[in-house]
Amino acid sequence: MGTDLTIRISDEDRAAAARALDVAVADGRLSWTEHAERSETVWAARTRGDLVPVLADLGPELAAGPIGRPTGTPQRIEVTLSKVIRTPDTTRPIEAFAKFGAVFLDLTALRPGERVELSASSFCGKVVLHVGHDTQVIDDGDVWLGKRKVLGTPPGPGGPVVHVTGRSSLGHFKVFRGSWR
Repeated sequence: MGTDLTIRISDEDRAAAARALDVAVADGRLSWTEHAERSETVWAARTRGDLVPVLADLGPELAAGPIGRPTGTPQRIEVTLSKVIRTPDTTRPIEAFAKFGAVFLDLTALRPGERVELSASSFCGKVVLHVGHDTQVIDDGDVWLGKRKVLGTPPGPGGPVVHVTGRSSLGHFKVFRGSWR
C-alpha cells in the first residue's frame, strides 16, 4: 500500500506513534533518554513523513505504526443467527460483529510488513481469526463474561501485524495460526 508522507496526521496518529515508542522502551530497544527525545518529535510532528525517522529503526511491527495503518471506510461483516466465512480486504479497517452467530476471517495470505486493523466484537456469538504462522496478533479488545484467546506460539518480528480491538460480551474471540481450509 503506497503511503503519501505529506498527509497531515491527527492526534490519534501521534498517540499511536507514542505507544510504539512506549513498547520500544519496554522491550529494551530504546533508552529512556532516546524515548524522551523521540516523544518530543512525535508530539511535534505534522505529517506522516515527520514520523518516519522516529519509528523506522524499531522493527516493522512498530515502525508501521500510524504510517502503515489501513485507512478508509471500514469493511463491515455482521451476522445474526448465522455463520459467515470471509477473506476480507486488508487495505482498509475491518469491523466484524457476531450476534448469536459466527464470523470466520481468513487472513492467512498477509505479507510480511503488512498491518491490519480489526475490530472483533460479539454478543452471544464468536469471531474466529485465522492467520499465518509468522503473523503477530495484538489483542487490545476487552471481555465481559466471554473469552478472548490467541492460540499458537507468538512469532518473532518481521511478519505481518494484526491489531485487534472490540468487545466480547457473552461471546468469544479466538485466533488460530496456519492454514485451515
